[in-house]
Amino acid sequence: MPTKQTTDSDEQILLGVGDEAPDFELRDEEGNVHKLSSFRGRRVILSFFRYASCPMCLYNIDRLRQRAALLRKAEIVTLCIFRSAPTMLKRAAEGTNEDTHTLSDMNGSVYTKFQVKSNLKRGILSMGGRIYRVMSAPFGKYSSYFDLKMIRKDLQGEGRDAAKSQLPADFLIDENGIIVDVFRSKKPQDHMRFDRIEAFIPKEKRCKCKRKDCISPTCRENYAQIRKEAESMTWY
Repeated sequence: MPTKQTTDSDEQILLGVGDEAPDFELRDEEGNVHKLSSFRGRRVILSFFRYASCPMCLYNIDRLRQRAALLRKAEIVTLCIFRSAPTMLKRAAEGTNEDTHTLSDMNGSVYTKFQVKSNLKRGILSMGGRIYRVMSAPFGKYSSYFDLKMIRKDLQGEGRDAAKSQLPADFLIDENGIIVDVFRSKKPQDHMRFDRIEAFIPKEKRCKCKRKDCISPTCRENYAQIRKEAESMTWY
């Protein structure tokens, strides 16, 4: 069972497992308002991203799209929050379904409610009007998502330093609005592993295809086990 997380610097107890998720209202890319409590009675994946043009965030959104059908079939709502204006969310919202909502929290009020961490030593920083990448690892698999023009547009203006230093986080919230699992990342590219999300899906609604290319870790493991057993059989 996941336990409450503590900060790196002290033993302060953070919002975590067993706590009621704070309610909030945020707008999506079309200006529609979404309230967390309106989804009471359904399970919710609440994912905090950095800003909408962040290459690592767009990569992880693409991975989320691959899982969207499975999560929708399980009747799970996914809320993706970005520290960007609603007008910057269109690319992140592409290809999502009616159970996945992309939301704007430009001033970070909901990040604060959920005690989502920041890291001032990492991220994309603006220096003298120019943007520099100060990450230890190269973009690699994120390179196709890198759009300097959009990053500049997204991060321009006063008060955007918080978006540049923001770290991701994921909260799994049950039908009663109670947090049942939490992942607070220490790296700008990381989100909760899918095996933890899969465990959040009700057993009767989990995928059981047992295909080797399924997005479900359990299905892939079952496929590997079936194949191993088949190969070990003695044929006469």
